Amino acid sequence: MNNALFEPLNLKERVIKNRFVAQAMEGNDADKGGAPSERTINRYYELGKGEWGLVVVEAISVVETSLARVNGMILNRKNLDAFKRLVDAYKTANPDGSLFFQLTHSGEQSGTFADKTCVAVEKPAHRYLSASEIAGIRDAFVAAALLAVEAGADGIDFKMCHGYLGAEILRPNNTRADEWGGCFENRTRLLREAITELKARLPQGFILGSRLSLYEGIRGGCGTASAGEIVEDLSEMLNVIRLMDELGMDYANVSAGIPALTGAITRPTEPSKYLALHHLRYTKTVRELVVKEERCLKVIGSAYSSHRMGALAVMEEMLTKGYTDLCGFGRQTFADPLMPKKVSAGEPVNWCILCSACSRLMTSQRNDGCAVYNDFYKQELKTLR
Repeated sequence: MNNALFEPLNLKERVIKNRFVAQAMEGNDADKGGAPSERTINRYYELGKGEWGLVVVEAISVVETSLARVNGMILNRKNLDAFKRLVDAYKTANPDGSLFFQLTHSGEQSGTFADKTCVAVEKPAHRYLSASEIAGIRDAFVAAALLAVEAGADGIDFKMCHGYLGAEILRPNNTRADEWGGCFENRTRLLREAITELKARLPQGFILGSRLSLYEGIRGGCGTASAGEIVEDLSEMLNVIRLMDELGMDYANVSAGIPALTGAITRPTEPSKYLALHHLRYTKTVRELVVKEERCLKVIGSAYSSHRMGALAVMEEMLTKGYTDLCGFGRQTFADPLMPKKVSAGEPVNWCILCSACSRLMTSQRNDGCAVYNDFYKQELKTLR
């Protein structure tokens, strides 16, 4: 057992008991109306048994009308008791574990069964959001975060990655002429105003962080210098990191790409596995900024599943060199929710083989999980053939 992987980390008043993070992975298995189902709750119970240092509950919509998955979760007063059961199940399995809710608005990534909207650039088959509607979404993020406290979550992840509304509004190509577009101040207004209000209303020990795509791989996207550029330039996204720190946020979860458009960047497969090295570079870049400027943000890296059985050695190197604080796994949490516990005990791990079967299930709007090691999802996959 490598000590670097299992060394505790202080995150504000919380102690993250090891460096393994179960990233937000959309299971598409909520009940009708967006409440966590028994299958959803059992997924997080299993992750609790796996003794991950931090688990992030995936893509919980702050409004009923915006869903990327037909069975996606929605956090509202009506569904609160089900979210409490999810938290209780996780904490029963892992009393010392930390559980965050990832809050989102799906925006242009919403399915055809939902209100498919856009913020930055008007698009066919999308509804262009008004300034007052965006203000309402800001308020919905605040309301959902307060409900997360009631549910018993330890923190929230403000989703600003992977093409969802939080990322769309940040882009240089968001040139809308009102207070939500154009200059950097306007494009970061949603984050700034929501976090400022939450800092005044949330319990002192509650954790605030965000997952963001440092580079999206599209023209005028996050990680470019202007609306017309495609070449990577991280300058502005590093300013977002600075802003997060100045707002008093606690961590930045560094990702990249847009799964629906530039998926090989977000989740490298076997043929594109070396794109995972970019994730290491992005994480190192953010961590170096934090250290150099003596900022307080902790840094979570992504795409460790892409390294398969070599992930533990990559974790060790990134942690011991100070290139990251925590290491995030997505697909691997489907392949083996018990992974950290098994690693600690020296037991064999079911390693993700990067087959993309879980992604096929997700894009087909089926219950989503590992079709290699889990019989239920094996059968789900067969129905697609």
